[in-house]
Amino acid sequence: MFHADREARIWLSIYFPVSWLTQFGHGLVTTVVGPTQPYLARNTGVAIDTVNFVWTFGFFGFLIGSLMTGCVFKQYCTTATSKLIFLFTTICFTGVFVIVLPLTSSFALLVTGRLIQHFLLGAFITADASLIVFLIGPEKSRPFTMLIHAVIGAGFLVTSLLVRPFLPSEAEVNKDILCSRQTTNTTSTTVSSDEAEEPLESEDALVPYIAWPFIISGSWCIFFSLGFLILACLPYRMPNYYEDEEQIKEEKSATRSIKNPVIFFSVVFLYYFVSCGIERIYQPMASTFGLCGPLDLSPADAVATDSFYNGGFMCGRLASAVIAGFISPRNMIIISLCACLLASVFLCAFAGSSMYGLYSGTALLGCFVSWQFGSCFSWVAKKENVTGRLSSLFFIGCGAGSLATPPLAGFIFTSSLGPMSIIYLTLGFCVLQCVLFTVMWILARNRTSSSRSSGPSYSLTSTKEQ
Repeated sequence: MFHADREARIWLSIYFPVSWLTQFGHGLVTTVVGPTQPYLARNTGVAIDTVNFVWTFGFFGFLIGSLMTGCVFKQYCTTATSKLIFLFTTICFTGVFVIVLPLTSSFALLVTGRLIQHFLLGAFITADASLIVFLIGPEKSRPFTMLIHAVIGAGFLVTSLLVRPFLPSEAEVNKDILCSRQTTNTTSTTVSSDEAEEPLESEDALVPYIAWPFIISGSWCIFFSLGFLILACLPYRMPNYYEDEEQIKEEKSATRSIKNPVIFFSVVFLYYFVSCGIERIYQPMASTFGLCGPLDLSPADAVATDSFYNGGFMCGRLASAVIAGFISPRNMIIISLCACLLASVFLCAFAGSSMYGLYSGTALLGCFVSWQFGSCFSWVAKKENVTGRLSSLFFIGCGAGSLATPPLAGFIFTSSLGPMSIIYLTLGFCVLQCVLFTVMWILARNRTSSSRSSGPSYSLTSTKEQ
């Protein structure tokens, strides 16, 4: 399969399905907060712009978990058993904390639990993604890296479908309270106090049902995390792409390092900040925009917005896993950037006036933004070894963007700028992303060449970009 012996091939044939199943759980536990967000706000007694801080605290934990894993995973988890136990522990306890989240009525406990959950999740995805490159190398890992993100996207989609049966109907909710709308004209109210109290009681009674998607998602992670423990107990050998000394010498003899690595990786960090920022503008707010935005959709139709985004995201990542085999990562990034820019322009034009315009633009954005993480990871991995501390850079940038943008989106959504402001913010991020990748591409072309027989010399590469 990968020029490995029989034992190594068996090891890989077990590892990859377990990795995919747990990464599917990653998608479930990340997204389950999105469509249930207004109800979590109702349960903890905070407004919509405040509940968005669950994403900020969560991705702060994600950032720290990824950073720590980049420093310790390769250096201290040196055996197959230690690597697998690390993966088991992080994803299993991620599931445990997800189950606890909806059972608290304290916002402080909610954001603390989300922080710990995402700390573990950041550690898990960083270790898993870098391990794939470690196992089969930067070239062969491309479609597998894309496939990891594809199954995460599948988890995103399934979550929106999983939540739907547990949501209240339009008649059972008070949307003014749920959307934190302030009513200033008290004289125009014609309902009695008994009638006014009834929707609140029915909403409180429905809160326990919202816990079920969390329980199902967390249980999935716990159950399939056991696969890593089982693999650790089996007598098969874990492959190591970098253990072949001749291969390492050959690669070193033809090394072409980036001339300004600090500047280059700083721009990579910013690129991932913006890319994941786009995801986190939309992922927490898609259902809320449909429910509380200019279209004023019913709960079921509002959750459909989330389904279209996550459905497009999943389809895009599944397609990217196939496309990565014959289209270079650079070209995939360019296609993605252009499509996201067009999708955001389309949403600016139609999201506020047409439900189907919102659905189609959301699906298109989700489809092509999903290409960006894996394709850029593969593009950089081709130029530099990203199995060590560099492996966390991508996830730290992603975590920082995911940390910063949800509260910004929540603030401008409820401000005088109105709900459409999050669509305009998405467009601005797409434009900035195009600028950042242009800078990255220019920096990547300015590289240092070296060989066994001569010292380093600097030149602009004229070979075809990968």
